[in-house]
Parts: sequence; C-alpha cells; structure tokens
Amino acid sequence: AEGKLATRSSSVDSNIRVLVVEDNDLMRKLAVRQLEGLGAKVDVASNGFDAVELVKNGQYSLVLMDCQMPEMDGFEATVEIRQFEKLSGTHT
Repeated sequence: AEGKLATRSSSVDSNIRVLVVEDNDLMRKLAVRQLEGLGAKVDVASNGFDAVELVKNGQYSLVLMDCQMPEMDGFEATVEIRQFEKLSGTHT
C-alpha cells in the first residue's frame, strides 16, 4: 500500500565474523553497533597495518575497509591481505 514501509526482521548467522577497518571513531562505533545488532561477531582496526595483522591471525567472513586512512590506507592494506591469501590459500 502506498505510504507504508515494508519491514522485516534482519539478522545474520552468528558465526559470521566481520572486521571493520575505520579510522573515524564515530563511524567505527556506528558500524560495530549495526553489525552486532544483526548478530555478527565484530573486530575493529583503526588503520591498515592493524587490519593486515588481524586478517593474518583470524578468519573473517567480511572485511569492511575504509579507503582513506593514515599510515596505511585501505587500498594498500587490501593488496597485502590479497597477497597473504594467495600464500595461505584462504579468501575473505
């Protein structure tokens, strides 16, 4: 019907593990709150260096990567993660 919004209950498999890589504290907290509200397990990194290390030491279903960060940006971090995945045989 016109003017009505369809709503549905949204949740994700509780085994889904997400890495949020964001240098902005407010945006990081917002993403974590939304993802945890859906049932995901969430880890955070505030720069590309930390993101690469976390991916090397854990298994993630999804990585949400900010592209513009100090130290190592999201593009550089993604290249390193993909190189690691080639060597380890894993894929995110």
